[in-house]
Amino acid sequence: MPRPRGRPALGLRARPVARLLVLGGEIAVLVALVNSPALAARRVYLSGNKHVTRQQVIDRAGLSRAPSMLLLTTDQAQAHLRNDPYVRSISVRTMLPDRVEVDLLEWEPLAVLSRAGGFYLLNAEGSVLGIAASGRAGAGPGLARVALSWDSPGGLRVGQSVLRGRLMQDLDRMQSAFAPAYGLTITGFTLDSNLKLAAATGSGPRILFGQMATDEQIDSLDSKLASLKSLRARVDLANSKLDYINLENPAAVTTRPIPSPSPAPTKKP
Repeated sequence: MPRPRGRPALGLRARPVARLLVLGGEIAVLVALVNSPALAARRVYLSGNKHVTRQQVIDRAGLSRAPSMLLLTTDQAQAHLRNDPYVRSISVRTMLPDRVEVDLLEWEPLAVLSRAGGFYLLNAEGSVLGIAASGRAGAGPGLARVALSWDSPGGLRVGQSVLRGRLMQDLDRMQSAFAPAYGLTITGFTLDSNLKLAAATGSGPRILFGQMATDEQIDSLDSKLASLKSLRARVDLANSKLDYINLENPAAVTTRPIPSPSPAPTKKP
């Protein structure tokens, strides 16, 4: 008995159609999952933040609209959060169905820098964290410990790297070690336009360290402080009546006494 014509062609056409229907169903299921409220990133757990607010973290990580967990990219969220100058390191983890964990390690302000009429908070790498209300340093959590004045034109922007991290860390160590080591309390540091460093002390002379523009010059601080320690063994620096101590050449330290006041002019009769 002859086979009906047309059935093989109908079967061949039916298989692609069936595959398209299956694919369409899979896409519909995927769309439903992506848009499912059960998979929305609604629970955000944040730790380690002191300066960056919770809302700033949520906004910068792209979590403000509770995106689908299936679309959330942790690498991208971390990259956006690293743009904040206070963020030192960041970890973003997701846990289905709706949990996002964000762990921050933040920079702390180390110094407050006065420059061109502005005040800036710097971290231990010499980068600008933000704007300060004044040029005064303080003691306590979250406060800049070092006061630094830089005689140089031009304002600074947040996130800008302005000074070498090695110099910043040496200034911090000197700030805390000067009183027990040399009998002097540092009230602030200054840099001139050529990056020559000086320290002002509360009851004693200014300390002139010389230029601090290169790593080699910063390395020279060790020998300069050693020369200052040798001088302290012979002189009571806090009561020395010295105007300054020049350590630019640690092998030939020079000092200058406080100038005597000029005598008042005598009146002619």
